[in-house]
Amino acid sequence: MQSWQSGESKPVERMANIEEFNKQVVRRLIEETMNQGRLELVDELFSEMAVEHDPHQQAAATPREAFVAAVEMFRSAFPDNRMIIEDQIAEGDRVATRWRMSGTHQGEFMGIAASGRCVEVGGIFYDRLENGQMQETWAQYDLFGLIQQLQD
Repeated sequence: MQSWQSGESKPVERMANIEEFNKQVVRRLIEETMNQGRLELVDELFSEMAVEHDPHQQAAATPREAFVAAVEMFRSAFPDNRMIIEDQIAEGDRVATRWRMSGTHQGEFMGIAASGRCVEVGGIFYDRLENGQMQETWAQYDLFGLIQQLQD
C-alpha cells in the first residue's frame, strides 16, 4: 500500500485536477477563439499532430488550418455568434462538451446569401487532450437544421 507525504496530491486528486484543466482548455477554445475570434491561440491550444473528425469540415493542409477556416466561416456569416457551453464532462484525457450557438445571418454561409435571420444550432464536441493541447477532436452538430433555418 502506497502512502503519500503531507501536501502531496493523491492519484485521484491529480486526475481531478487534470480533468478540470482539460475542461478549462476546451472552454478557452470556445470562448476565446470561437466567440472572440482570437485565432492566434490555435497554435497554443491545438497540437501540431492534432486529428480532427468533423463531417462538415472543409479540407485543409492541417487540422489547425481547418479549424481556423471553420471559425472564420462562422464568424463572417454570423458576426454576432455566441457559443454557450450547456454541459461539460471530463474523464481522464477526454472532455465531452454540449453547446449551443446562436447568431444573426449577416454574411454568406455555404453559398446561402445573408438573410438577416436569427438562428440557433446545437452540437457536441468530444475531445482528447494532452499537455493542455487538443490531440483529437470529434464534432457533431445540426448543420441540416441550421441550413433549414436560413432557407425557410
